[in-house]
Amino acid sequence: MKTHTLSSHIISYVLLFCIGLFLVTFSIYYYFTRSTIQETTKENAVALANNTVNRIELVLNTEERIPEIVAKMLESSFLDRDSLIPFLKSILKNNKNICGSSISYEPNYFPDKGMFYAPYVFRQGSKIRSTMLGNENYEYAFMDWYQIPKMTQTPYWSEPYFDEGGGNMLMTTYSVPFYTYKKRERTFSGVVTIDISLEWLTKIMSTVKIFKTGYAFLISQNGTIITHPNKDYVMNQSIFTIAKENNQPGMRDIGRQMIKGGGNFASADFKSKWHPGKLWINYKGLPSSHWSIGVIYPESEMFASLHQINIILICLIVVGLFLLSLFTVKIIRKLTSPLKHFADSARLIAAGDFNVQLPEIKTQDEMKELYNSFSYMQKELAEYIVSLKDTTAAKEKIESELRIASEIQMAMIPHIFPPFPDLPQVDVFAVLKSAKEVGGDLYDFFVIDGNKFCFAIGDVSGKGVPASLFMAVTRTLVRSISDKEISPSVIVSTLNKSLSSNNESSMFVTFFLGVLDLATGELRYSNAGHNPPVVIRGNGDVIMFEKTKYIPVGLFEDFDYGELSLQLAPGDKIFLYTDGVSEAENVENKLFGEDNLMKVIGENVKASPRDLIHNMEVGLAEHVKGHTQSDDITMMTIVYNG
Repeated sequence: MKTHTLSSHIISYVLLFCIGLFLVTFSIYYYFTRSTIQETTKENAVALANNTVNRIELVLNTEERIPEIVAKMLESSFLDRDSLIPFLKSILKNNKNICGSSISYEPNYFPDKGMFYAPYVFRQGSKIRSTMLGNENYEYAFMDWYQIPKMTQTPYWSEPYFDEGGGNMLMTTYSVPFYTYKKRERTFSGVVTIDISLEWLTKIMSTVKIFKTGYAFLISQNGTIITHPNKDYVMNQSIFTIAKENNQPGMRDIGRQMIKGGGNFASADFKSKWHPGKLWINYKGLPSSHWSIGVIYPESEMFASLHQINIILICLIVVGLFLLSLFTVKIIRKLTSPLKHFADSARLIAAGDFNVQLPEIKTQDEMKELYNSFSYMQKELAEYIVSLKDTTAAKEKIESELRIASEIQMAMIPHIFPPFPDLPQVDVFAVLKSAKEVGGDLYDFFVIDGNKFCFAIGDVSGKGVPASLFMAVTRTLVRSISDKEISPSVIVSTLNKSLSSNNESSMFVTFFLGVLDLATGELRYSNAGHNPPVVIRGNGDVIMFEKTKYIPVGLFEDFDYGELSLQLAPGDKIFLYTDGVSEAENVENKLFGEDNLMKVIGENVKASPRDLIHNMEVGLAEHVKGHTQSDDITMMTIVYNG
């Protein structure tokens, strides 16, 4: 490799890094600047919407109090029938925003006045006129402004409408129900209304200015357009009809949020003929009337200043990269020229020549540190190769010994099945899988006195070589003791004394031992802290052995073990296992558990001993899903044929 080629690569990497750094920095700057502008615009939008809502609410809330006060006066009988029209005229005279007001009584409330009695006062030019509402063509009792407050018993702002026969103008009505007492019962008597022209709303909305081309609009609680820059929309369209005509579901979704009275600043997923490009909208509901204000923000105008700054930054970055390139080329070529000598030396070292002569470095900079590192590497590699040879040889010796130990251990336990071809009364199958090369689980079975079938299973504390040695001792002692004794409790107690004596390592073994009378089917057993086996009756019943209070063997020399008995019938099976089965873990550290154990057994009550254990292995494999085996697994199934 030539020095200038290496320099070119380094220069390229440095330049790419710088370009990437500039791009990342620029992206971060652009993102945070854009977020800041968006957040500032959002704050201004919220403030603008709140301010506009407050201006409208100030008018509405002020006017709301008037009919509410009148309703209370009517309920308190402060107003008589003859003073209603003069009183209403005084209200209009003192409130310029109100263009009409009425007190509409229930039909036939005053029989002498006919079906309808609803004095109505309204403005006509500079004068205040009065009339009576209600006739065959205008039955006010069926109007929304009358029916809704009557039914809900709450005040109500009506949808904007053109009132023919009343004020004869575009208005909205605020209705307040009032009640009187008849025979001491509070009874709905009518509605007090005020009519407000929408001209003042248009003036307020027209003062909302957003950038150059942004605009504001107002919709009613049903989505009807009340104010909008497009006059054709006002009272003729709703936000939903516009969305349907232009096939813009985003506008429909925002309209639904607006009529719910919510508020938000979000990207408007719809197009506007008033401004091309992406739009943002801020909307907020009016609490009193349940109308909603929408303010449109053109994104191009929101981020116009950011785009100008970006152009300037890109120009500065291009110039900076060019100057940086010139400076980088000069510095890197000077720094990398000595590396050729080290490259040749590194090739020789890689080939195994750890004593190669390194080039001499006279400077006291990073090249000197590199020289010292190469020199140190030569020395350490030479020593490491020698140490590695010794370590590898020792490891291979240990692995060979462990393989032999595993073979010896497996040879100690029965592994030929069926084990007793000439003994049809019983059938056995068992498996043992160590978590390491050697393990601490054990099982054994043999015949005593020709008609007693003795079997045992155990789990030594710990793993590895110590556990395997303890297992071998346990298995040997069981066989030795059973030659002289057939009582399970005596065998286990004798085994405990032998293992507890001089047990300085404090190891112990959970142990289950049973003696089955092949003639009668009586099973006597002793359980020293081991997992309770499972008996599978010939009729399909699956029952777990009773748990005992006896501790594992090898802990206390003077501990006495008892025994229990169980009667087996021809065809009954016994399934024995160690905790490596019930406590098998998957990658989520969940245990296989006794429930899954009993489930698999329940699904294989008619299976042979070999098939039952095989299916249990399949169930364990499906549970652990390849997770490393954490404990020795031992299973044994015994069938009593009678």
